[in-house]
Amino acid sequence: MKNPQLGILMYDIIFVTHLPAFYKINLYNEIAKNKRILVVFISSGSEIRNDDFIKGEMNFEYKFINEGGFELRQKYASLFHLLKLLRSVQYKKIVIGGWDLIEFWGVAFTSPRAKNAVVIESTRYESVVSGLKGKIKRLFLSRISTAFCSGAPHRELIESLYFPGEIITTYGVGLNNHAMENHVRQDKHTYRGQFLYVGRLAEEKGLDFLLDFFRTHPELSLTIVGDGPQRESLENRASENVLFKGYVNNSELNSIFVEHDIFIFPSTSEPWGLVVEEALAYGLPVICSDKVGCGQDLVEAYKAGIVFHVNDASSLSHAVSEMSERYDEFCSNISLISFDEINRKQIESYY
Repeated sequence: MKNPQLGILMYDIIFVTHLPAFYKINLYNEIAKNKRILVVFISSGSEIRNDDFIKGEMNFEYKFINEGGFELRQKYASLFHLLKLLRSVQYKKIVIGGWDLIEFWGVAFTSPRAKNAVVIESTRYESVVSGLKGKIKRLFLSRISTAFCSGAPHRELIESLYFPGEIITTYGVGLNNHAMENHVRQDKHTYRGQFLYVGRLAEEKGLDFLLDFFRTHPELSLTIVGDGPQRESLENRASENVLFKGYVNNSELNSIFVEHDIFIFPSTSEPWGLVVEEALAYGLPVICSDKVGCGQDLVEAYKAGIVFHVNDASSLSHAVSEMSERYDEFCSNISLISFDEINRKQIESYY
């Protein structure tokens, strides 16, 4: 890990982002191979994230504005220290990690507009673009010259806000460890009706709906990996064909992915869905709701699975039937995906 010698050289890019999430660290490490960058993390940790979420060797210059929990920081003090830091450095471009923090607004309104860029990881699915909220978003964007959009629904959001600047699609929110390792299975898959969900157990993940579906389909099985505020209530209402594994370290997920046939992701709100990339890297076809941000750019674009209408049991039933009929086709399509190429596009989008 390296700390910056601030103010000595001109930075090509400064990134200002929430936390040192592993997938962001992977992305910044790759960008740093060709650009001089400084990454400013608002906080070094989080009260609600597991240790392996914030993990990885940082081979770039970086600075933490706050040590400890992101949720516990003093926001105005954080803003003050961030702006003080930025006054001490020079840069060609600054990439702001969204519009959801007061610190991000402070950067947008104190840095020259021509140098300002923003990462758009929200989608048109969950974002309000009319009324007061829409006006606030447009006010923020008035200080931005370039928008880095994760995918199609993110680009649609920014276009619906009449953003006049440059729009660049990155096709991702960071680099997934497993996709970088390229360990897609080459063996022939057999459909056995064994489904897998990996993620937080929270209301927006659509797991109540999923349990209701599997209760009416005893011929299928579902494994749920993860923890969260809904765990106890979900376990209490689950049928016998549903198994809860609890929290599993990222490094131990390999055996779980390869034991299953299909990854299912029924979220009612999901700006991207990094775990979908992970499932594809393990060769699993995906069934996800139409509220998952990467559905268009990964699942549909690569014909790697099926997107169903959120909370629609009939639509999900049709998707499961189609999956059983076309399973080999989906597996074959996934085997042709070049994760190296996907990663390259994302990295180079920031050049």
